[in-house]
Amino acid sequence: MGSAQRATTAVNEYSLVPAEIAAAASCYQGMKEVESVHLAEMARHNLLLEWTDEVRMVVLDAREHVRATRDARSTFRMLVREFVHALRDAREPLSAVLRHTRVMVQLLERSGAIRADDGWLEAEVLEWAIEEYENAA
Repeated sequence: MGSAQRATTAVNEYSLVPAEIAAAASCYQGMKEVESVHLAEMARHNLLLEWTDEVRMVVLDAREHVRATRDARSTFRMLVREFVHALRDAREPLSAVLRHTRVMVQLLERSGAIRADDGWLEAEVLEWAIEEYENAA
């Protein structure tokens, strides 16, 4: 089954989200959480005054986690892009695409692929969906 058909089928039937999307969403959310811990650790230091070996390691660790999170975001966003383009190619209006995308995120939460985060990830994914829908025009 092609990605366009799979994306449309998964949402229309309110079945489980494809494993590839679930894994990417889970990875991205987890990486974001790790990244925030490392950035918070880095923020505890005054980088203008301190530049010890310990501070240098904290900064380098944070940099690696920022890069890993960026890669995870890119992978997840590519899958969201495919999902949105499949719906757009099926001539779904933006309102329907957003509704389907929101259902996808809710299914990810219900299935345990992602954790509830007060809607932050959902808002980000919906923003991507709008951008992708409009960019494809």
